Amino acid sequence: MKKILYIVFVFNFLFSLLTTILPLLVFAITNSSATSGYILSTFMISLLLIRILLIKYNFKLNNIAITGLVFYSLGFFLLLIASSNILYFYIGATLLGIGVGAVAPVLITLITSINENTNKMVGLHNSFMGAASATAPFAGVYFYYNFPSFYLYSMLFTLSISVLLISFFIKLNNEDSNSEKLNKPANNSVIAVFLNKEYLSNYSIFLLVSISYGSIIAYLPIYLEQISLRIDIFYFLFWAFFIISQVYVPRIKKVINERYLLALFMLLLSISTLLISILNNYIGLITIAVTFGFCYGALTNLFYIRIAVVKDEKLKTNAFSIFGLMSYLGVGLGAFIFISIADVSLRLLFVVSSMFPIVGLLLILILYLVERLKSMRVKTIESNSEIQNNIGVKK
Repeated sequence: MKKILYIVFVFNFLFSLLTTILPLLVFAITNSSATSGYILSTFMISLLLIRILLIKYNFKLNNIAITGLVFYSLGFFLLLIASSNILYFYIGATLLGIGVGAVAPVLITLITSINENTNKMVGLHNSFMGAASATAPFAGVYFYYNFPSFYLYSMLFTLSISVLLISFFIKLNNEDSNSEKLNKPANNSVIAVFLNKEYLSNYSIFLLVSISYGSIIAYLPIYLEQISLRIDIFYFLFWAFFIISQVYVPRIKKVINERYLLALFMLLLSISTLLISILNNYIGLITIAVTFGFCYGALTNLFYIRIAVVKDEKLKTNAFSIFGLMSYLGVGLGAFIFISIADVSLRLLFVVSSMFPIVGLLLILILYLVERLKSMRVKTIESNSEIQNNIGVKK
């Protein structure tokens, strides 16, 4: 258990630290805000391809984890030996995309398989991920401003190697031991189960939210640098309240309908993204970070719990994989689709970005109305049938 949690913590610590300062590192080399978007898009494409491969074919989970961590470590090693060449950032982004795409769904599957209390295990995973992501920005910003990049990349590479070594000593539970099934195409029902209407709506909503989050990852560090505010404070509060949401959202859900919660969180995410465009002091920064962090964490918790109740490990891993894919795809799209705006106005960029959660909110409303219409239609049919039966009895 401790080894697994160490991997979860360090894996997310490294990823969060790098994404915090990556826009600053790239901007220092190219003097272009848009280049950060290109690199994150490269990361997204490699992650997308590896997720599709892993969904289509069956592999042992421990093989996926170890292979993914090898690519993860290679990505940091490449940055260590060639951090001043922008070309190597693209290659490193490709390697890191493969690593994250392979490892992340395995970790959440493993955590939720340890204990039957899925709410608790999802909260535990998200809390460790949040704690890592909350502390990493401080370390990243401190190293960025106080040490040569060589020391920063040396630390990242060393930690990635430690995680890789520990992964060799972890036995994944409930793994499919039937070797005849390995490396063969997965049953189409695996995907079909999770591409039903309910899950498609979940994926679509989280994709839209993640596009806004992607714009924050790619461009907020540069924007805050320009207005003399600190990105590490934003990320610390963001992830601190991401963790807090894991504790309180399950309790809130007992009193408030989940559909209403989703709508409320989407609205608040849109407002907080919009407020970035007029941000000019730490009070605003704190408000935005707290709101966005809590709401983003709440959505993650609600959707993860829906998946965690699945018993079949392969199905669960694929569901987490697709859900995680929507998250990273959204982040990549959030970096890519705003490239043309980034070099014109970062304020305008966040105004446009705030529209995506609103689209998600409209999707929730449409799905609710469709569901109500279907329910009313069923009741009408049942009522007519009952009337006809009564008439028949009277005759």
